[in-house]
Amino acid sequence: MFRIFDNKSREERLCEKYSRLMQRAYKIALIDKDKSDRLNERARKIYQELRRMNSRLIET
Repeated sequence: MFRIFDNKSREERLCEKYSRLMQRAYKIALIDKDKSDRLNERARKIYQELRRMNSRLIET
């Protein structure tokens, strides 16, 4: 019923963080382009990590 004490996998946490960063970058883009670019860069690094994790799963 409640997921208060359920542990999330590393992949789930990274997906949520990626999503939050992309949303923030989108909202800030109209106000501050430089800050939006920095947020996009952080999100891109998380995305690359997620792809690496998935490629390892496929290889095994």
